[in-house]
Amino acid sequence: MGISFLTPLILAGLAALAVPVIVHLTQSARKNVVPFPSLMFVRQIPFRSVRRQRIRHWLLFTLRCLAVVLLVAAFARPLLEGSTEAVVALSRAREVVILIDRSYSMGYGDHWERALEAGRRAIDGVGPDDRATLVLFADRAEVLNQRTADRATLHARLATAELGSGTTRYAGALEVARGILERSDRPRGEVVLISDFQKAGWDASEVLQLPQRTILTSVDLSAPDPKNISVQDVTLERDPRPGGDRVTISALIANHGSEAADDVELSLELEGESVQSQAVSIAARNSVMIRFEPISLPQRVTAGAVRTGGDALSSDDVFRFVAVPSSPISVLVVQPNEREGGGLYLQQVLSLGNDPVFELEVKRGTRLTRADLASTDVIVLNDVPLPGGEAGRGVRDFVREGGGLLLVLGRRTPPSVWPASAEELLPGTIGAPVDRSAEGGSTLSTLDYDHAALEIFSAPRSGDFTMARFFRFRSLQPSEGSRVIARFGDGAAALTEKGDGLGQGRVLVWASDFENFWNDLAVQPVFLPFVHRLVMYLAGYVEPEPWFEVGDVVDLAAAEGGGGEGGGGRIPGAGFERAPGDEEEWVLEEPRGERSVISVEGGPIFLELARPGFYRVRDASPGSSAEPIYTLAVNLDPSESDLATIDPAELASVATAGGGGGGGGEALAADVAELLTPQERERRQGIWWYLLSGAALLLLAETALSNLTARYRSHATVTAPRP
Repeated sequence: MGISFLTPLILAGLAALAVPVIVHLTQSARKNVVPFPSLMFVRQIPFRSVRRQRIRHWLLFTLRCLAVVLLVAAFARPLLEGSTEAVVALSRAREVVILIDRSYSMGYGDHWERALEAGRRAIDGVGPDDRATLVLFADRAEVLNQRTADRATLHARLATAELGSGTTRYAGALEVARGILERSDRPRGEVVLISDFQKAGWDASEVLQLPQRTILTSVDLSAPDPKNISVQDVTLERDPRPGGDRVTISALIANHGSEAADDVELSLELEGESVQSQAVSIAARNSVMIRFEPISLPQRVTAGAVRTGGDALSSDDVFRFVAVPSSPISVLVVQPNEREGGGLYLQQVLSLGNDPVFELEVKRGTRLTRADLASTDVIVLNDVPLPGGEAGRGVRDFVREGGGLLLVLGRRTPPSVWPASAEELLPGTIGAPVDRSAEGGSTLSTLDYDHAALEIFSAPRSGDFTMARFFRFRSLQPSEGSRVIARFGDGAAALTEKGDGLGQGRVLVWASDFENFWNDLAVQPVFLPFVHRLVMYLAGYVEPEPWFEVGDVVDLAAAEGGGGEGGGGRIPGAGFERAPGDEEEWVLEEPRGERSVISVEGGPIFLELARPGFYRVRDASPGSSAEPIYTLAVNLDPSESDLATIDPAELASVATAGGGGGGGGEALAADVAELLTPQERERRQGIWWYLLSGAALLLLAETALSNLTARYRSHATVTAPRP
């Protein structure tokens, strides 16, 4: 075993040893001045030191030299080569990451209490050379502490842990553990995974391996044969009526156990009171849809829930929803004159709307007045040009103030019939008809499913536009800033939206007709939802969400008065006519009863829905209504209700590349000694600290001895010669 130095050049400081040598060789004898009478008759004899060239105090000299040597050696940072006890001790040190599953399935029976107890046992096993980190995880992982060996700190942090409302996701938790282990200076790694090991939480495609020399210790809390009944979904079928909507509520009930469940009690609650109940039997690992009797809802937002009888996992026994009174869309269809006919198909599809209801009013082009526009949401100019005079100015003002306008360009609307005042409403230049009848007609080849009007058709089997044949259509050259939403087979614009410059309103132009004359779209199944979506988009209507899931984020400021692509109108509120930002402050009531103040300053107000239950937002202004501005129902992710498990050994095998042990003691110690840099080995040995301490002790001893010697010399006397 040898010795080396990190900074050997510092050893040149040993030249400082010359300092105590010079001090001891050149120091002169000290004279004691003694008061004496007149010396005029005494002969002066020069003082001559006979010991000037000798070291008189060898002990002081030795102490001073040793102090200099220790100081220089300490700054040179010495280290002992070869395996040492410190390295061997280091080879046993671990980086421990304790992962505790806090997903809501851990609320099954006493699983959460057992998980906390397992966490406390893991903390008690942390040694003085170990470093440990607590991590709570569900669909997201949360690190509770900086890595430490202090058990008291770890226990205190664990005491703050609470059961969450998220779903199990192992990949994210193991990713956090891998990051901690990769940054660690400990040679061994251990991940303690405490969970019920739900199968739904592990995706085999998300292969994640922990660093080498890492073991994964599993603490399996799963029940051998779990039984769980959950409410998975609720649907509302609305039948709007003048005195109040009639709503039929259906619920999907699932049995996740291996045995059939008989006489499961179901309860339908409105505003916290049970209004209907049923009993149902469900086969093992199966689900049934239960339909309650239709009920009449009041003309206000109503909070409801479907609840089952309690079982070992009570958190998924209830499914909450919010029922909102229907808000009809008023549509004014301007048709050609009676002798020209037309408009039958359009009127039929708008009369079939149920959710929302379309309140349809039909006017002939020559009879339209400005007063007809006062109470409408959407105007449809069905193959008629923009009227002139006061009615035309009313249409333009209607759009500027936020109204929706649909222009249908058929055979009766050539460019010559459009007044010059219509240019600000048109998204381009209208041209002559394009005839494709000789080719068997054209089709809609391109649709922009990212647009809010067509977004619903992006899902499979949601509407087939390829069946419609377009024999004629009117050419339209889009202007700059306009958006082409759909195109015909030759690339010509089929559906175009006017760009900016119209205030808050929206304008869509359809470059064919709705009469089964230039095309057969009107007799295709997709025609009804297509027209409904166009009208709903122009009206800024978005169906309010009856519920949200835990983890969703909503913008309260965009809930009303926005609609469309911004997501406005999705939050059930007290009404659809209030403009956000009217109040200075709102009060947020959370599911557990916590209350907080929301400052309204005109910008977005984002709210993360972190817990299941009802969130309510109320106006804090004096004299305001007691009715909530918004009511949001928040439910758990139903996928977590399935308690089927994965084998912990399989998960450990994937995460640690076949088990990934920690290696033998002596071999690991040798590997650690090789892996440690000289700087790391010197830092762990800390010899410099002992050298500095020794130098300090020597200097203290030298000081005490020097003072003692000086005190002894001070008692010496000088005898003057007699005359």
